Amino acid sequence: MNEESVTPQELAEAKESATEVSKCPSCGANLTYNPAHGTLECEYCGTEVKVDMTEYAEEIDFSKLVEDNRAWNDETRVYVCNNCGARQILSKREIAPKCAFCGTSNIVETDSMSGLKPNAILPFLLGKESAGKFYTKWAKKKLFSPSSFKRDLKPEKISGNYYPAFTFDSNTRTPYVGRLGEYYYTSHTDSKGRVHTTRHTRYFNIGGTYEMFFNDVFVQASAPTDTKMLKKIGPFATDDSHKYSSDFLHGFSASQYEKDGLECWKEARGVMQSSVRANILSQYHYDVIESFSFNMHCYNTTYKYLLLPVYIGHSEYKKKLYRFYMNGQSGKVWGKTPKSPVRILTAVLLGLAVAAAVTVLCVMAAL
Repeated sequence: MNEESVTPQELAEAKESATEVSKCPSCGANLTYNPAHGTLECEYCGTEVKVDMTEYAEEIDFSKLVEDNRAWNDETRVYVCNNCGARQILSKREIAPKCAFCGTSNIVETDSMSGLKPNAILPFLLGKESAGKFYTKWAKKKLFSPSSFKRDLKPEKISGNYYPAFTFDSNTRTPYVGRLGEYYYTSHTDSKGRVHTTRHTRYFNIGGTYEMFFNDVFVQASAPTDTKMLKKIGPFATDDSHKYSSDFLHGFSASQYEKDGLECWKEARGVMQSSVRANILSQYHYDVIESFSFNMHCYNTTYKYLLLPVYIGHSEYKKKLYRFYMNGQSGKVWGKTPKSPVRILTAVLLGLAVAAAVTVLCVMAAL
């Protein structure tokens, strides 16, 4: 079946509709989100359906975080990899062909629940082809990595996965009291003419109320092992997050959150408290803190539960799997690569040869 199988009006209406489209309006096949075009595409007949990129995510009042029962289970399912144990969420209309984390096909559907439905998403901006080019450029800079390892990383070994995170906005008002000390010095000369310097501390009291607004305090909600990775390939433009739509999930997977919203809020609050404390103390010139206490109050707090776009690449070398991660919007890459003993030895010998040549030239110039 092709585009002529539906009326022009029906096709136009389907293409204009950007909400939760999953089937091709022409042939009925599954659609896949194409980041390069910002459309849902049918790989069989080429039909494209526009995705609404104009709706941005709204902040949700914090009081609703406890009450929020928006289940994600009605439109997604959870798969687990029997090889590496990774769990990934896919659209209900898709079947996971392979694990996004290790590349094996040994994955099965589980009875696990997908959990809270996100209200925001940062869609992939880079397609697989572009992602492959970024990976290649990054790999070429790894001078000590084996050539065979670099050649093994192909676009078909790259998968897109969304990682969960929460962001919080909040006003804060913080009463504080404390006693700080500032050093000063006195000197005297003894009977033998030697100068002695003594350090003293002059203490002073502080107190007041400090107000500060926080915007998009970021807390990743996936496994603790992902924290370093997300920092390495960040930052993510969370201010530009779009309203969540399953359209963006077609052709990609997502990770389940390991920390719920309240756990993430506790972490975000800790970040806020540290920042407030540092900002209060930065107002004063001091050398020592004798005592300091503060009580931060948060109000007008809102949150977003969003998905972050990450490409995962993997390559095997000498029976060891190496993973690489890339920001699906900026193309920033992070990962570990194997080292080639031959390349390292060659670099060392070359360095020694250059050093020896320079030494000889210096000696000859001195004669």
